[in-house]
Amino acid sequence: MSDLPTAKMRKRVTIAVFMGILILTSYICVNLFNVSVVKSEYYRSKANNQQLDSFTITANRGTIYDSKGKVLAQSSTVWDVIINPGDIEKYDKTKKEEICKSLSEICNVDYNKLIEACSNTDLRYYTVKAKVDKETKDAISELRIKNELATYSVYTVENSKREYPNETLAASVIGFVNYDGDGVLGVEAYYDEYLQGVDGKIVMARDANGKAMPYDYETRYEAQNGNSLYLTIDEVLQYSLEKNLELALSQHKAQNRACGIIMNAKTGAILAMATAPTFNLNSPSELSDYFKAQYDQYETELRTDSTRTEDEIQELLETQKEVLSNRQWNNKTISELYIPGSVFKVVTAASALEEQLLTPDTVVATCIGASVVSDVTIRCWNPAGHGTMTLQDALIKSCNPSFIAIGHLLGARNFTNYFEAFGLTEKTGIDLPGEASSLYVDYDRMGTVELASSAFGQTNKLTPLQMITAYAAVVNGGYLVTPHVVDKIVDSTGNVIKTNSTEVKRQVISEETSASMRVMLEEVVENNGGSNAYIQGFSIGGKSGTSEKLDEYSSANMRYVGSMCCFTPADDPEIIMLVMVDEPSNGKYYGSAVAAPVISAVFSECLENVGIYPQYTAEELAAQDTTVPYVLGSDGLAAISTLNSCGLKYEIVGDEHGTVVDTVPGASLTIPKGGTVIVYMDDSEKKTALVPNVVGMTVDQANNALTSAGLNISLSGGAVENDKAKAISQSVEAGSVANKGTVVRVEFIVDDETG
Repeated sequence: MSDLPTAKMRKRVTIAVFMGILILTSYICVNLFNVSVVKSEYYRSKANNQQLDSFTITANRGTIYDSKGKVLAQSSTVWDVIINPGDIEKYDKTKKEEICKSLSEICNVDYNKLIEACSNTDLRYYTVKAKVDKETKDAISELRIKNELATYSVYTVENSKREYPNETLAASVIGFVNYDGDGVLGVEAYYDEYLQGVDGKIVMARDANGKAMPYDYETRYEAQNGNSLYLTIDEVLQYSLEKNLELALSQHKAQNRACGIIMNAKTGAILAMATAPTFNLNSPSELSDYFKAQYDQYETELRTDSTRTEDEIQELLETQKEVLSNRQWNNKTISELYIPGSVFKVVTAASALEEQLLTPDTVVATCIGASVVSDVTIRCWNPAGHGTMTLQDALIKSCNPSFIAIGHLLGARNFTNYFEAFGLTEKTGIDLPGEASSLYVDYDRMGTVELASSAFGQTNKLTPLQMITAYAAVVNGGYLVTPHVVDKIVDSTGNVIKTNSTEVKRQVISEETSASMRVMLEEVVENNGGSNAYIQGFSIGGKSGTSEKLDEYSSANMRYVGSMCCFTPADDPEIIMLVMVDEPSNGKYYGSAVAAPVISAVFSECLENVGIYPQYTAEELAAQDTTVPYVLGSDGLAAISTLNSCGLKYEIVGDEHGTVVDTVPGASLTIPKGGTVIVYMDDSEKKTALVPNVVGMTVDQANNALTSAGLNISLSGGAVENDKAKAISQSVEAGSVANKGTVVRVEFIVDDETG
């Protein structure tokens, strides 16, 4: 037989070869389809990763301004310093070390870490230092030029840095950003989507060796900066509020901080909002002195426990620092609840007036110091009682039994209906994160005892913001408004894209009822010669409150919350302010004693700044302090004539026919009308006096003590005309020696619930 393949065999081989080619071709086609179509994005991405590098250009966040356009928060351009380890590794050892040494000196980073990073050629890039300033950026550019380095072996990429020029001002309102640039707390968080811009990008090509190609192969997509916020916050009011809250915190040793709100009573615009102590927005993780003291005390206690290991101590300390940091950041005005006490009585009174159950002159109760409700004795703050009380008297004296009677008159259904209508069962809706919900007794659970205690403000727990918003509705004509801290949002070209106008939720009481409440609350402040919140020349209405923290402490170890809410002008309120001091522990705790002086100080410093000016009576003008006239170089008779014309007394030391060489007080210094100026006609040694201790004295007693010593007294405090006022401080230390004629400023307050 022949060994040649038969035709049949050749045919089979041909078919087999054809099939093999067909299968191979099909396989190739399927894979090509899979690579080029089905998995095209995957392989394109891999190719791009090999051939392209990209870096984000962080957009600048929008600027935050106060109501007058002053910058509160802003972003600036900074740069990240980056190296390509693969590029640097290709240089010889000497040059590589020289580059790393220069980088470590310019950026103040560890040299050995840089050497190690450059050896890791698997890294496409390594960030030497983030967010450096322009000086450092320029130094990097000089380094690259000097060493003739490739464009992207050492380079910088734009980044953004958030800065707060006022550091601590309005910290809990503004908030801050984290390392990734996301808003944390305050408007930084609430309006984060508006403030965030659109990041840009730099895309660069690399050659086959992974080396960056020239600029012609680079594509740049510019960042779009974020929108800016204009707050309703007034920088001047904010500063004054924070300063005086810090003073109250220190003076009264408040164990649970203090807070305050200033609001436009008609629009709900927040003009100032603060928690004391505050914190530094540029270093928010750093504890303030207030919380650092708590941390140090905790550490001391931990280290006295010999059973704990060092690791356990460190873990507990880290947890404690986190807890204290969160408390430090907390906006107490919106995130924490408190029992408002007698401040709440304005809501009860307004509700009863609106229901026409009484008038300001209606006798509501006879106070004997306590009331018995369902076998429960509820005491008045004044154990001696107040006697027969009209509604007006009950507000002035802050009489609890009277308000128990008013609550009974209203009934549980009416009381809870008004409680809800004044917005106290819901969040206010302020444009800030972290607002808490109130805790209250609803109608189904309100018995006679609960109604009694609720009526004078001792049961339900509210946020300070809820309380001031309800209070504003009592005095602004009855309108419950939504508070807000942002006035408008503006884009990078200056176009207004959003505004927060006044939002009225509902009218709770009539204009007539509101007008009656304003008159009564003004009388509360001005009664009996003035309260601690009274300011000469201004019409102010208000109510203080002192509550017991019954849900937290026993009666033997009771702690208190002192607060007050005031508004001005009393007949047509523009500004309303609430201050709360939580757990004062330095002897005084009535709201009238710990909170009212803060309001008085802020109003005195700032009302003219917001367009509210004093209107003095002739008597008030005549009684105001004056300044010592300049009489140096005058003869004695001329000096006497000048002092007499200023309503001042005098004492001549030396020959009155000579020439004046000095006076005490000195020229232009403030002195009370009728005060005495010591006039020196020669260089005689100054006459001195031992300063008496007048703290605790009445106005008359302090005046007699200081003038008898040859000193002048300057009266401070809204209650100086009140016969119950006592001195609480003096500007010159008792027991010290001062020049005769020195002015000693003495502050007086009324230290009870009526103050």
